[in-house]
Amino acid sequence: MKFLKIFGLLILFQCVLWIGSHIYFSTNKTNVLLVVDTSFSMKSNFPAVQSWIEEYEGRDRYKTIMIGTDKASLGTLDQLASKDVIFRTSFGKLSADNLTRLYSHIRADKRILLSDGSLNPDGWDLVSFN
Repeated sequence: MKFLKIFGLLILFQCVLWIGSHIYFSTNKTNVLLVVDTSFSMKSNFPAVQSWIEEYEGRDRYKTIMIGTDKASLGTLDQLASKDVIFRTSFGKLSADNLTRLYSHIRADKRILLSDGSLNPDGWDLVSFN
Protein backbone atom coordinates (compact mmCIF):
# COMPACT_ATOMS: atom_id res chain seq x y z
CA MET A 1 0.00 0.00 0.00
CA LYS A 2 2.88 2.36 0.79
CA PHE A 3 4.27 1.67 -2.69
CA LEU A 4 0.98 2.75 -4.33
CA LYS A 5 0.89 6.00 -2.34
CA ILE A 6 4.45 6.87 -3.34
CA PHE A 7 3.76 5.92 -6.97
CA GLY A 8 0.59 8.06 -6.96
CA LEU A 9 2.50 11.04 -5.51
CA LEU A 10 5.18 10.69 -8.16
CA ILE A 11 2.59 10.64 -10.93
CA LEU A 12 0.84 13.67 -9.42
CA PHE A 13 4.19 15.48 -9.16
CA GLN A 14 4.96 14.66 -12.80
CA CYS A 15 1.55 15.98 -13.94
CA VAL A 16 1.97 19.21 -11.99
CA LEU A 17 5.42 19.75 -13.53
CA TRP A 18 4.13 19.06 -17.04
CA ILE A 19 1.14 21.40 -16.68
CA GLY A 20 3.28 24.09 -15.06
CA SER A 21 5.91 23.99 -17.78
CA HIS A 22 3.23 24.00 -20.49
CA ILE A 23 1.61 27.11 -19.01
CA TYR A 24 4.99 28.84 -18.57
CA PHE A 25 6.21 28.15 -22.10
CA SER A 26 2.82 29.02 -23.62
CA THR A 27 2.91 32.46 -22.05
CA ASN A 28 6.65 33.06 -22.62
CA LYS A 29 7.11 32.07 -26.25
CA THR A 30 10.41 32.56 -28.06
CA ASN A 31 10.23 35.19 -30.80
CA VAL A 32 11.94 34.04 -34.00
CA LEU A 33 12.47 36.28 -37.01
CA LEU A 34 12.74 34.19 -40.18
CA VAL A 35 13.77 36.04 -43.35
CA VAL A 36 13.85 34.39 -46.77
CA ASP A 37 16.15 35.62 -49.51
CA THR A 38 13.90 35.96 -52.57
CA SER A 39 16.56 37.11 -54.98
CA PHE A 40 16.58 35.60 -58.45
CA SER A 41 19.56 33.36 -57.60
CA MET A 42 17.46 31.59 -54.94
CA LYS A 43 14.50 30.78 -57.20
CA SER A 44 15.60 27.20 -57.85
CA ASN A 45 15.91 26.63 -54.07
CA PHE A 46 12.38 27.77 -53.16
CA PRO A 47 10.98 24.21 -52.75
CA ALA A 48 13.85 23.28 -50.40
CA VAL A 49 13.38 26.52 -48.46
CA GLN A 50 9.65 25.88 -48.11
CA SER A 51 10.33 22.35 -46.81
CA TRP A 52 12.85 23.75 -44.32
CA ILE A 53 10.30 26.32 -43.07
CA GLU A 54 7.59 23.67 -42.62
CA GLU A 55 9.99 21.40 -40.73
CA TYR A 56 11.20 24.26 -38.52
CA GLU A 57 7.63 25.31 -37.77
CA GLY A 58 6.76 21.79 -36.61
CA ARG A 59 9.75 21.34 -34.28
CA ASP A 60 8.64 23.45 -31.35
CA ARG A 61 5.20 24.79 -30.51
CA TYR A 62 6.45 27.29 -27.94
CA LYS A 63 7.66 29.92 -30.39
CA THR A 64 6.23 32.75 -32.44
CA ILE A 65 7.69 32.89 -35.95
CA MET A 66 7.66 36.26 -37.69
CA ILE A 67 8.28 35.77 -41.41
CA GLY A 68 9.53 38.10 -44.08
CA THR A 69 11.55 38.34 -47.22
CA ASP A 70 14.49 40.53 -48.09
CA LYS A 71 11.94 42.86 -49.72
CA ALA A 72 9.07 43.05 -47.17
CA SER A 73 7.86 41.90 -43.77
CA LEU A 74 4.91 39.49 -44.03
CA GLY A 75 3.79 39.08 -40.39
CA THR A 76 3.55 35.91 -38.34
CA LEU A 77 3.87 32.57 -40.10
CA ASP A 78 0.72 31.06 -38.62
CA GLN A 79 -1.41 33.97 -39.94
CA LEU A 80 -0.33 33.60 -43.57
CA ALA A 81 -3.08 32.29 -45.83
CA SER A 82 -0.51 30.20 -47.70
CA LYS A 83 3.24 29.74 -47.49
CA ASP A 84 3.34 30.34 -51.25
CA VAL A 85 2.96 34.07 -50.49
CA ILE A 86 6.58 34.06 -49.34
CA PHE A 87 7.81 33.03 -52.80
CA ARG A 88 5.54 35.09 -55.05
CA THR A 89 8.36 37.27 -56.42
CA SER A 90 12.02 36.69 -57.09
CA PHE A 91 14.03 39.65 -58.25
CA GLY A 92 16.95 41.79 -57.25
CA LYS A 93 19.74 40.88 -54.90
CA LEU A 94 19.89 40.48 -51.13
CA SER A 95 21.51 43.43 -49.36
CA ALA A 96 22.43 44.11 -45.76
CA ASP A 97 20.84 47.57 -46.07
CA ASN A 98 17.41 46.05 -46.78
CA LEU A 99 17.72 43.70 -43.80
CA THR A 100 18.70 46.56 -41.51
CA ARG A 101 15.98 48.88 -42.82
CA LEU A 102 13.19 46.30 -42.60
CA TYR A 103 14.05 44.33 -39.47
CA SER A 104 16.24 46.38 -37.11
CA HIS A 105 13.19 47.57 -35.13
CA ILE A 106 11.76 44.06 -34.61
CA ARG A 107 12.53 42.46 -31.27
CA ALA A 108 13.47 38.83 -31.75
CA ASP A 109 15.24 36.28 -29.59
CA LYS A 110 16.61 34.59 -32.70
CA ARG A 111 17.13 35.88 -36.25
CA ILE A 112 17.43 33.35 -39.07
CA LEU A 113 18.30 34.19 -42.68
CA LEU A 114 17.57 31.60 -45.37
CA SER A 115 19.86 32.45 -48.26
CA ASP A 116 22.47 31.20 -50.70
CA GLY A 117 25.34 32.22 -48.40
CA SER A 118 26.41 35.26 -50.42
CA LEU A 119 25.79 37.50 -47.40
CA ASN A 120 26.31 36.68 -43.73
CA PRO A 121 25.13 39.68 -41.68
CA ASP A 122 26.07 40.09 -38.03
CA GLY A 123 23.46 38.93 -35.53
CA TRP A 124 21.80 36.50 -37.93
CA ASP A 125 21.95 32.70 -38.07
CA LEU A 126 22.54 31.84 -41.72
CA VAL A 127 20.99 28.74 -43.28
CA SER A 128 22.60 28.33 -46.67
CA PHE A 129 20.92 26.74 -49.68
CA ASN A 130 23.40 26.17 -52.52
